[in-house]
Amino acid sequence: MDPDTDLTADGPYEPPPPPAGAPAAIGEVLSGRWSVAEIRRGGQAWVLIVDDLERGGRRAIKTPLSDALVGDGELAMLLALEPHRHIVTTLDVIDVRGRSGIVFDYAPSTLTDLIRLRHGPGLAGILQQVCDGMAHLSNVVEVAHLDLKPSNVLIDDTGRAKVADFGLARQVRIQDGRFASARGGTWAYAAPEVLRREPCDTRADIFSFGVLLYEACTGRLPYSFAPASDPVTQQAQLLDYYASPGPERRQEELYYWGQSEPTEVPVTPPGEGISILVSSCLQPHLSERPQSFRMLAEMLARAVQSPPVDSPRIPLPQIDQQRRALSLAQVLIRLGRLGEAINQLNRLLATPLPLALFETVRQTAVQALTRAGRHAEAAELADWR
Repeated sequence: MDPDTDLTADGPYEPPPPPAGAPAAIGEVLSGRWSVAEIRRGGQAWVLIVDDLERGGRRAIKTPLSDALVGDGELAMLLALEPHRHIVTTLDVIDVRGRSGIVFDYAPSTLTDLIRLRHGPGLAGILQQVCDGMAHLSNVVEVAHLDLKPSNVLIDDTGRAKVADFGLARQVRIQDGRFASARGGTWAYAAPEVLRREPCDTRADIFSFGVLLYEACTGRLPYSFAPASDPVTQQAQLLDYYASPGPERRQEELYYWGQSEPTEVPVTPPGEGISILVSSCLQPHLSERPQSFRMLAEMLARAVQSPPVDSPRIPLPQIDQQRRALSLAQVLIRLGRLGEAINQLNRLLATPLPLALFETVRQTAVQALTRAGRHAEAAELADWR
């Protein structure tokens, strides 16, 4: 039946109107490929759930409510990051009515949903997958997520976990480097050094994983008090807590599992191994925590008596790799990193490209060469067919 004339009990079907201020409408096709199926509004961005008209399946497109969703530096980092089955992949950057739209993997639920429903049997595997994804972030250069929490762990249709939302992520290009400070996050999951805005590194994520692990096992946060809902009050509350003897007593209660009634945690974790692991992750001083997610993965495997997850590399389809590389080159041009952009574009031009994509790559390369002062090469490329 023709959907335009399909009758319901109330007459012809019409898609619901978009929420006020939405950057697209239900049924609208973006970039000739992405058909908008659902629109959600988050705290910082619109999320468009879209159907892929080229290859099937669903994706999500984030576009900012106002200013840039992530800076170009962070976007370059995400586009350059090697895809991994337990990290949400940034696939492309498109124009959505004059705003940047970042195309991501789509997953219908989150770890928050599993914790709320208390789907215990699958949680151990999900947590191991999170460890594997987080370890991947430091495979070549150190990348700290800095907002690891259950709602930022997506669960796809196959039950696979994918770490998401890298809006606060930071990258260190030197071994054993530190970030001057984190830029915020969700305070109830934040390490003490993040709360105090001190230099930090990926061990801040290990602390956040400890909070996440405790919550996944108990349904509660590892505090003897209810964190305030207001972020400013919550940060002050937690700063006071970490200036008190409470965290040290919490470590003892977790480490010496079952030897006393808990006063600093609301619920005793289910099992000595898990409790000791939570204690290790929640050490107030970062030097006393597990030093990497690879190390943490081994510790978690022993605690849950299951081998660590070791995901094989699964490359993206070539067309997705090409579009991703083009988006990265365009971001690098905006950042003024013209040499890197030209190298990306040269590699693309050396591969077979669909005609429309070839034209866009060629024009982008001409732009990069011109901005780099390489006018003769730009003119030669402009005339190349």
